[in-house]
Amino acid sequence: MELAVHQMSVSLSGQVILHNVSATIRSGEFVGIIGPNGSGKTTFLKSLRGLSPIQSGEVILNGHNIKQLTDKQIARQVSYMQQNISLNFGYTAKEIVLTARYPYLKWWQNETSHDKAIVDQVMKDVGIWSLRHRTINELSGGERQRVFLAKALAQDTDLLLLDEPTAALDLVYADEIFRQGKFYCEQGKGICIVVHDLELAAKFCTRLLLFSEGRLLADGTPRDVLTAGHLKEAFQLAAAVYEDPYFKQQRIFVFPKDVTTIEQYRTEKPLPKNISIALRRTNYDNI
Repeated sequence: MELAVHQMSVSLSGQVILHNVSATIRSGEFVGIIGPNGSGKTTFLKSLRGLSPIQSGEVILNGHNIKQLTDKQIARQVSYMQQNISLNFGYTAKEIVLTARYPYLKWWQNETSHDKAIVDQVMKDVGIWSLRHRTINELSGGERQRVFLAKALAQDTDLLLLDEPTAALDLVYADEIFRQGKFYCEQGKGICIVVHDLELAAKFCTRLLLFSEGRLLADGTPRDVLTAGHLKEAFQLAAAVYEDPYFKQQRIFVFPKDVTTIEQYRTEKPLPKNISIALRRTNYDNI
């Protein structure tokens, strides 16, 4: 599976949201989409699914321009979990997840035993099997989020586009969702996920795309992208980025924006190797 974006620009209501973005996502990659609010992350994800009007450039899905594909043709290859979903209906959790199988059915067909088996397994994997008979309006925000994540997974596509699937989830469930995502990628699927928790992204994602003001500022491994200099440029924040001394994990310490020295925030211990620090007026790399 390969989804490529070539020099794509997107305008909404006369305003350019994405500027000349190019990137390629392949099978087995767990790609985190990061950046400040309003930087174009959701628009980028929707464009990959063919849901945002492209002003220039193109999106190529497995060798085909996405504009030339029908919705069902796209849906058999790419599943999309949007950020905000209207809930003005009384379907049960299982009925909602079952709708993921529509790309594989003719208009007169009902779900087969194979479709139902896929749905049952996904709901168990995501931890919502016990909610299957409850209506969506009875569920908490976090439970609803997991239902719609299960729907995306039950579509059984080679690529999943997930817009903040852990936004309403607590620490345990958020970590588990990313852990499951990593497992799916190891099985050959590709995942492109919008995420605000940078440490969570660093922990699980194989690659990060950092957006700032509608432009792709950085594209690479978490260690290449999550530098203090990049965070300063994208988020306008002062931060230190370093390796956890005990676990394989990048850590980010955020300073007040106007800080000019780190001394008052330090302990007596020496700074870790390969730390990068960016303050308002000074950058310290690889101290």
